[in-house]
Amino acid sequence: MDWTHARERFAFLAEALDGGGGFAPRVSWYAEALTDSAGAVPTKQPPRLNGPTHLVRYQRETEQRFAARNAIAVYENHLSSAVARFCGFLGRRSPARDGVDAPLVRLMIEDADLRGTSLDTFWSGFAAQAKARGSMLLVIDMPDGPAPSNLAEQQRRRAVPYLRWASPESVVDFRIDADSGEFLRVTLASKEWVDDELTDVERDYDATTWRLRKDKTVLKEGVHGFGACPVMAFTENGTEFPRVGEYAQVADISRRIFNTRSEQDEILRGQTFSLLTLQVPPEHAANFDGNTVAATVGVHSMLIHTGDTPAYIAPDSGPAATFAAKLEELQQAIRRVTMESSTESSSQAESGVARRMRFEALNASVATFAKQLQAIERRMWAMWHRAMGTTNGVQVSWPTDYNLADVLAELDILTLMQATGMPTAVLNEKRKAIVDIEFDAADEATKAALHAAIDEIEQEQVEPAPGDPNDPEDDPEGGA
Repeated sequence: MDWTHARERFAFLAEALDGGGGFAPRVSWYAEALTDSAGAVPTKQPPRLNGPTHLVRYQRETEQRFAARNAIAVYENHLSSAVARFCGFLGRRSPARDGVDAPLVRLMIEDADLRGTSLDTFWSGFAAQAKARGSMLLVIDMPDGPAPSNLAEQQRRRAVPYLRWASPESVVDFRIDADSGEFLRVTLASKEWVDDELTDVERDYDATTWRLRKDKTVLKEGVHGFGACPVMAFTENGTEFPRVGEYAQVADISRRIFNTRSEQDEILRGQTFSLLTLQVPPEHAANFDGNTVAATVGVHSMLIHTGDTPAYIAPDSGPAATFAAKLEELQQAIRRVTMESSTESSSQAESGVARRMRFEALNASVATFAKQLQAIERRMWAMWHRAMGTTNGVQVSWPTDYNLADVLAELDILTLMQATGMPTAVLNEKRKAIVDIEFDAADEATKAALHAAIDEIEQEQVEPAPGDPNDPEDDPEGGA
């Protein structure tokens, strides 16, 4: 992908995620002074669009009408909702880490970004940004200040590497190793405080050094000690950076919904109210004061004609209905991309088997994403230990199965199994599987207790109740 195009694409995805930029167009109202014949200075306040917008202007739409339409446009953030849902599934299970008992490692686990954010929470935020775009950058850095003289001072000052993420649209220039796919050098644009002023700056990184520049002036520079370029690229499917992700479709469809809903609102605003028609004799039509009558009857507009019967006429509801159907079609498309259930708006209920297949695909997608998070975290720890001069003792494993399933789908399957006469033992195993899905976050003791309660169902069905005529011990004749 051409980098200029890719950067523009990533910037658009960032706007779609945050609901800013062209999805929140800025409209101002200004006063225009006019002098009439009497010398008065009346004012009018037409709207004016200030800044970008993702609404598309009609061919014959005036600038003021377009600005007014932007002023009331509402963006439905489907991308943010889809990302939150995906990351909710990702957060169901935490990665396993061994070798994290060392005091300095614990500092990293408990405060990954110098802001008190735990490492798991940091990855959660990183994952959301990465899922929206398909690519993200991880930067590992050392806090400013002199080297600590002892362990106690190092712990007190948290003088260990920390993390921050950088968006792909902030990349000004880069070079990637063709074999490893890792950055050899990269330049990132950002806003930082320089001399008590928030300033546009650039940071350069390569295998040994870092540099802070404003324009062409070097403000700071140094040796980072990470043994490689401390900027790592992440792509959701492990391909070479840059890569736009699968949820880019959600952003594109959301932009269409943004436009379609605005156009629908325009139709509703212009055609909702019926129009009064008033019969006027043909010989008087030319002299008829329609505005006066309109004010008298309290309507905004009136059609004067020479027809037979005064009446209200209403616009055709067809265009509004067409837009409503189109909006539903677009929302269904988002559900397909994100593998979200469509039963809420579909007249045809989704079968339990279909829901199960959808969740299996979703589980595979989440597991693939987690695999890439595992890869970048392992690279991070290797750099962390090189900078600290210690052996890499941290071993991290992200889950490969997130046990994602739709409980309703599994209950449907259980019902079918019951209808086919499956043995109680088989049904109970299915019940246990459903419990494990619904109570995935519960501890093992709680799950074991729930499983034991299910096993009691089988015992109750196998063991005859006291006084049961089928129980030989209760047979007064002693049985055959």
